[in-house]
Amino acid sequence: MEGRNRRHEHEGQQELGSSTTVHTAFGFLILSLLTLLQVKYQNFGNPYQTHGATMLLFVIAVLVYTIALAGMSQFTSNTSYLPLLKCVCFIFGAFSCDLLLLILVPPFGWFILILCVCMSVRLICDSHGQILQCFQQIYQSINQSTSKIFNILCGWFQNSFRSLCQSASRALNSSSMPIANSIEKQVVNRPEINA
Repeated sequence: MEGRNRRHEHEGQQELGSSTTVHTAFGFLILSLLTLLQVKYQNFGNPYQTHGATMLLFVIAVLVYTIALAGMSQFTSNTSYLPLLKCVCFIFGAFSCDLLLLILVPPFGWFILILCVCMSVRLICDSHGQILQCFQQIYQSINQSTSKIFNILCGWFQNSFRSLCQSASRALNSSSMPIANSIEKQVVNRPEINA
C-alpha cells in the first residue's frame, strides 16, 4: 500500500513537472500582453472603463487558473484530481491570454477564442470519465462527512436529553424539597402568640 502511495505521489510530481513549461509560457505571455495593453492604453484611458466586461472576465480567469495551479502543486497521496486540474489550468490560462488578445487585436482574439472553445470542448469530452470520478469522490466525501456530523449531533442530543432527564429526576427525588405534609405539620405545631 505504501509503495502504491509513493508511486501516485511520484506520478503527481511528474504531472506537475511536465506542465511547468506550459505554465511558465502562460505566465510570460500574460505579462507580455499586459505590458502591451499598458502601452496601448497609455494615452487613451483605462481598459477597465472601455472593456470592463472583458477585463472582469480576465481577472476571474486568472484567479481560477491560479487556484487550479496551486491545487496541482499540493503533494498529496490522492492524485486522481490532477488531470482535471491540469485541464482547468490549460483552459483558463489560454482563456486569460485570449481575453487580452481580444482587447489588443480583436480579429486575432476572436480566432483564438474559437480555437480555445474547440480545444476546451475536446478536453472536456476526453476527460469526462475523470471529471465524473472526481465529482463522485467529492460526493462520497461530503456524504461521509455529513453522516459523521449527523451521528455526532444525534449522540450529543441524546446525551444532553439523558442528562436533563436525570437532573430532573434527581431534583424530584431529592429530600431538599419540602413535602406538603411537613409544611402542614410546621403550621399546626407552631405556637400562637397572643397580643
